Order: sequence, then C-alpha cells, then structure tokens
Amino acid sequence: MYCHVHPDRNAIGTCVGCGKFICQECMTEVQNKYYCKSCVGEIILENKRKIEKLEESNRQQPMVFMNAGGGASSSSSSSSSSSSSGGNARPVPIKSKVAAGLLAIFLGGLGAHKFYLGKPIQGLIYLVLCWTFVPAFIALIEGIVYLASSDEAFAAKYGARY
Repeated sequence: MYCHVHPDRNAIGTCVGCGKFICQECMTEVQNKYYCKSCVGEIILENKRKIEKLEESNRQQPMVFMNAGGGASSSSSSSSSSSSSGGNARPVPIKSKVAAGLLAIFLGGLGAHKFYLGKPIQGLIYLVLCWTFVPAFIALIEGIVYLASSDEAFAAKYGARY
C-alpha cells in the first residue's frame, strides 16, 4: 500500500475524511484522527463558510435585550434596540390588565392588585389599613381605571416587553 499523493512512499494509514492511503508527509493529526492535507483544507473552508453564514445572519437580525425582571423601568439596551427596529414594536404588558382590574375590584381592600403588579410596599399599606375600608374604595376606582385603560397605557405604566 502506497500513498495516493506520493506513489513511491509506503502508506502509514488512511485518511478519515476520504479513505485514501497517506504517508507520513501527507498526514495531519486532528483529535487523534489522521487526515490528508486536502481533507483538512476542505474542513477549514467548510468551517469558514459556516462562520460567514452565522456572521451574515447576525448582521441581518439585531440582538434584542429584554428586561426580564419586570417593573416599571426599562433598560437602556431594550429601548435602544426597539428604536432601531423602526419604531413599529408594540409594547406587550407583562401583567394582565384584566387580572389586575379584577383583583383590585374583588380583593383590592387587601392590596392583592398591588402585590400582583409588583408593588409590595403599597400592598402592605393597603393590607394594614384594610379595616378602614378606604383601601377598598380606592382599589375599586383603580380596578375600573385598569380595565378602562388601553393596553399600551397599561403596559407603559406597569412594565412592558417589546
């Protein structure tokens, strides 16, 4: 058995890529496997094409960072990425305005809607003052306001994803 590139030399093994016999000079070892130089070149070209394809797809699709923690504030990276997408991104509320409204109407005297909306301090104030029925009256009004507000206004006030 002789090398397919150097017919005058004895082969020391076969290429894993193409199966041809290779000599010591033609052999390239990659992760304890032997390849001929042409197969190594093809693997490198294939990997370059894959990298270029990934880089091209990254240029076409901008990275978007989202504030997964909720709350009323938005991170600067999410606002900058939404403004660069053409301004057609519509905010989606993290919390349901219907759930918040119903909690405010039926359990608002105990501050359930405030806890739901991520405002535990206000929820505790409602809970401490629940015996006065003042929080219940305020919560009834807040529940109606939640239900009557638009999705965009609710999302802007109580946190949103873009």
